[in-house]
Amino acid sequence: MAEKEFLYVGFYHDTDNNFVLKIGTTNDLKRRQAEHTRNYRKSPEHTMPPDGKFTYIWHKELTWLSTLRYEKKNRQKWQEMGIGEYVRNDRFILHEIPPQVEITIRKTYTIPLLV
Repeated sequence: MAEKEFLYVGFYHDTDNNFVLKIGTTNDLKRRQAEHTRNYRKSPEHTMPPDGKFTYIWHKELTWLSTLRYEKKNRQKWQEMGIGEYVRNDRFILHEIPPQVEITIRKTYTIPLLV
């Protein structure tokens, strides 16, 4: 059987209080959340405050190849839609936070954004 992975959407607030939205993939949500929290606290741009934490809003379990394909398609869709300013590591800096974003896999999932 093919190995499973998660496609996820999460966020954090940076030291300038910007809402930083991220789309990504992982095979271990808890480990990846800890890595994001640790790494974004050290990030030279859009740094997470020392007491900040990366938080998941949504995730879906898929096959490994599907997660990579859908991450790329949805990231491109968000870029074309102008959902924030795209920066490295699949992050979007949202100066204006929309009420929700959408992820399309086979069907479209509406994901409310927490603020």
